[in-house]
Amino acid sequence: MDDIKNKFLDKLASAEQEASSPDIETDSLKSLITKELSVSDLQNKLDNCQQDKITVKEIVVESAIDFLQSVKQLKNVFQFELEQALTKVNDLYNQELLKLQSLYRNAVIGKPLMDLVKKLSENEYSLVMMNNRVYAYKYYDPVYEVIEGHYNSGVVHEYQDPVCKLKSIYVNLLHPNITSGTVLINTEGRHPNASDSGLSEACVGSMDGREIPINNPEALVTLLDEICAMYEIMHLDSAYFIPESEFEERQVKLKWTA
Repeated sequence: MDDIKNKFLDKLASAEQEASSPDIETDSLKSLITKELSVSDLQNKLDNCQQDKITVKEIVVESAIDFLQSVKQLKNVFQFELEQALTKVNDLYNQELLKLQSLYRNAVIGKPLMDLVKKLSENEYSLVMMNNRVYAYKYYDPVYEVIEGHYNSGVVHEYQDPVCKLKSIYVNLLHPNITSGTVLINTEGRHPNASDSGLSEACVGSMDGREIPINNPEALVTLLDEICAMYEIMHLDSAYFIPESEFEERQVKLKWTA
């Protein structure tokens, strides 16, 4: 600094030297200090300065990046995208597998049988294979309380207590026509038109000889509905026994008998 002052005084003292003296380098008047300041420190300095305006040459804001955290985030994103991609691939695979399974079943089992299964299911029947036979099966939930007994004359006995409870009905679809052994019923207590309690052969009555139309699912469902309705009551003319409990009597017109 003293050197600068001496140069300045020498310039004032000698006009000749002023003409030949080199220009004073303005950089020599600068004092550059590089340091880190917190934002709060910078704000305090600006608040405490006694000037309305200042000239800001440069403010460099440097921020440290948490590379480890960034890597973890990238890993999570990659894992999420991978799981999404795998889910889409698995969904496509399952869809194609289902198509192949359907085609295989149609080829092996046959479309008519698949149509029959679908129609039975829509009407609360199932296809059951039991004892080397194929049955159309209806399950009662809750069990059906059998309380009415009918005679061919139209006389109806309505019993105060259920004679039996109907749990399920089986119709053998391998029989071309209804015959002895075509229909099995499962009951709690004995149905008067069954050979025994539990799962037993039922008397087919006037249904004997009726065709079982397995090639026509709609006609088959109609027949199954008739069979089930037949065993929801007791047909006393062809009964193995007549219930002895109390009943009320009335007269109706019957469409069929068992």
